[in-house]
This record gives sequence, structure tokens and C-alpha cells, in this order.
Amino acid sequence: MRFYDVELESGGASRTVRVSSPTDVQAADAAAPLMKSGDRILGIEEVEDDGLQRADAPPPLSQAAELADATPGAAAKSDRSSANQG
Repeated sequence: MRFYDVELESGGASRTVRVSSPTDVQAADAAAPLMKSGDRILGIEEVEDDGLQRADAPPPLSQAAELADATPGAAAKSDRSSANQG
């Protein structure tokens, strides 16, 4: 896992949050829960991990984890469980 500083801006004021993420692209996803309405990302920069880094948010979920409940396998599984209750 890598650490990234994500610079956010809203209304002319900027702030930086630190997140952990496997890639810089996913760092934006990790920063999303920390963003306020109207925030935009100005930049993402990797921070060297010296063993003392702390993140402001947990790492983002993988796409597979985010979509697990919506996959055909999950739908079939829920159909079977409701059929067994009848």
C-alpha cells in the first residue's frame, strides 16, 4: 500500500488529505469520503513511506468488493436463499 497527499480546493481555499491506496488513481477514490460538497481535486502526489505514515481515510474498496452485491452470482445466491424459506 502506498500513501498519497491529495490536494483539495473549494471556493479558493485548499487543503491536503493523506490517504493510503494501491495506485494514484485509486487515491482519488480513497479521498472521496473526506471531500465536502464543491471540493475538487487539484493534485495527487505520492508520499514516501518511512514507516510512520498515517492516513486520514481507509484505502478504497476494489471494484469487485464494491460490486459484490450486484453481481449475477450474488443475485443467484439470494434467489436460492429466498426459495429455501418457502
